[in-house]
Amino acid sequence: MPLKWNGQTVTAQLQRRLAAGVGEIGLQIETEAKRELQPGHGVLTGTLRRSIHAAGPEHNFAGDGTGEQGGQAPQAERQGDRIMVAVGSGLVYAMAVHQGHHSFEGYHYLTNAVEKVKPRALAILRKHAAGGAG
Repeated sequence: MPLKWNGQTVTAQLQRRLAAGVGEIGLQIETEAKRELQPGHGVLTGTLRRSIHAAGPEHNFAGDGTGEQGGQAPQAERQGDRIMVAVGSGLVYAMAVHQGHHSFEGYHYLTNAVEKVKPRALAILRKHAAGGAG
């Protein structure tokens, strides 16, 4: 019986699975970033916390009018040899709260979230590569 080569099919399937894994990582970063912001620690009204979301790398976060997307699985995209997702906020003051300004040191809620999710990332990708989801 001749061997049927399915390399392209397998590669495409693996890329879809890894994109789903990267999307899950993005959602976990979103969740952790929101946890970083609490009353007295970056939260006055909760608008910034609600505005943080994971999205595809081409998403336009800019502007206060960016639609709420939190909690939705982002569409991770392949760009060259990378599969990417973005996490952020479109609020004009989001970066000032993150990075700080004048004498305010900043809360670094996105950077801290990435650091918290990093140890789990490989396991998430392995789960998705093996065909597991959610």
